[in-house]
Amino acid sequence: MSEVDPDTVLQPSLTEAIGYAGRVLKLAWSTAPGLMLTLVGMTLFAALAPALAAYLGMLIVDGVLAAIAEPSPEARNAVILWVILEAGLLGLLLADRRLMAFQKRVLQARLGQAVSRTIFTKTLSFDLQTIEDASVQQQILLARQHATSRPYGLVVRLIEFGQHAITLISFAVVLVTFSPWLIGLVVLGGLPLFLSETRFSGTVFRLLTGRTPEMRQRNYLEGLMLSDSSAPERIHSQANDSIFKRYQSLFDRLFSEDMATHRRQAWLGAALIGASSAVFIAGKVWIVLAAIATMITVGTMTMHVAVLKQAQNTVTALLTTLNGSYADLLYVSNLYALLALPDGSPRGMASEGQSPGDGYRLEAVSFTYPNGTRPAVSDLSVHIPDGMALGVAGANGSGKTTLVKLLTGLYTPSSGRILLDGLPLSHWSPAALYARTAVLFQPFQRYRMTAGDNIAMGQGLRETDPERLREAAIKGLAQPVLDDLPHGLDTRLSRQFLDGRELSGGQWQRLALARAMLRTEAQTLILDEPTSALDPTAEGEFIAAASADDRTTILISHRLANLKGADLILVLEKGEIVERGTHDALISQGGRYTAMFEGQAEFYRGGQG
Repeated sequence: MSEVDPDTVLQPSLTEAIGYAGRVLKLAWSTAPGLMLTLVGMTLFAALAPALAAYLGMLIVDGVLAAIAEPSPEARNAVILWVILEAGLLGLLLADRRLMAFQKRVLQARLGQAVSRTIFTKTLSFDLQTIEDASVQQQILLARQHATSRPYGLVVRLIEFGQHAITLISFAVVLVTFSPWLIGLVVLGGLPLFLSETRFSGTVFRLLTGRTPEMRQRNYLEGLMLSDSSAPERIHSQANDSIFKRYQSLFDRLFSEDMATHRRQAWLGAALIGASSAVFIAGKVWIVLAAIATMITVGTMTMHVAVLKQAQNTVTALLTTLNGSYADLLYVSNLYALLALPDGSPRGMASEGQSPGDGYRLEAVSFTYPNGTRPAVSDLSVHIPDGMALGVAGANGSGKTTLVKLLTGLYTPSSGRILLDGLPLSHWSPAALYARTAVLFQPFQRYRMTAGDNIAMGQGLRETDPERLREAAIKGLAQPVLDDLPHGLDTRLSRQFLDGRELSGGQWQRLALARAMLRTEAQTLILDEPTSALDPTAEGEFIAAASADDRTTILISHRLANLKGADLILVLEKGEIVERGTHDALISQGGRYTAMFEGQAEFYRGGQG
């Protein structure tokens, strides 16, 4: 079932829609002002040319009949002049349309990039809690759907709407000379189809928006079938058929919904087109009878019949363009709904605290994830002064990784507060706060870039000195990895590239360690399961290297032997601190930590057999 009821999907009001249209036009103008001016000028010519061509056609027909009735060089030359002018006008119109098509392609590329840049700028401004929110993720997906086509389509349709409106006014000026009632027939012929298409656009928008979760699931299943990272388990477990069946079932259901909606629209559209044709036939018969009764000339009859048909087509085009603009606005509203979201919790501007060296103080800190059934961490209170080596132990789901994100300022506590050097983290500038820590996250990222980029990401790709990168690689035990790569730091790490290489889990973790070690200026080093993919020898080497300097070290590890040298060890269970003390003190207590430590010691002595 869909997570979103299509009937509850909100559509913008008329005022909001006009506002969105204005914002998109403003974005297009700021992106390519010269191009927009050129398109407007060429559109104006294209709008006036059809009526002028119809008038020249009337002069040609009447001129031919006059030349036949009373032959003379003057009559013949006049007809030839009208023909030349008409041919020249139509030639210019064809050239104008061809050049406009090119200009529109250029506008589509430039505006599409501008919209994508706007989306990326917004999403990059979100804090971690905001971007991890499922509703925000859905809003991002909705905004990115047709992101490069819908705003462009709206701009082009608004320009075309102006073109059709001017053309229709020029046709109305011609038709009113015969009878104002013809203008009513023109509008009557196009209005029913427009109303039907408008209703259809709203239905499709609600349908597609409401089933966004299913579209995400379909894309995920496609990724499972195409990705090399999922291939080992997929092939070994023989899941190919099951995954494909789920994908096919979801595709068939979505396809049947689409077809049912479009089938109804197709039959209704066919009926309305028939009604529109009947209106045109009635108007044409009226004009022909007037010509037979010699109320108008044959040339005038020809002009009015041509203008009537073109006017009706223009009304249809005008209303279709208006309807298309409405459909574009529905999707554009998703873009501006994303841009209206708050970036996250407000942050301060401080770059230092009033008590330097005091380090971190957690005071009754709790944090609950959205839709969480219980706090991930609850009532945590601890002081971590500068230079302390803190160890954190606990089973999976005990809140260790959440604690890391709270200490780094990536999460804001649901209750309680965290101070750094006497100042709440919320008062710190994010840049200054993040610069205070070097972190190895769990899970860490495997960047499909070069080995050097993977290390340089520790400083946000700002560090480019190869020597600095190699020093970090040595500290992070990643130099052997670089030595095995054909181009060292410049080797691309992905099988997606013809010259790329793939790494083992342990090699990727060494690069992640090097990434953390690149931040030599950080006062605090936080390592979340830093050696899970390393062998025991390499593990010991890294722990010794990480503890060699005087900065604060926070080590989170399942392997309790790594924590023996810590000044303080916290044991977490279900988000709460259940034990605290040094290794020796905790062992002497004979509690939870002792049981965990002795169980691991027995495992390494061979008790697992």
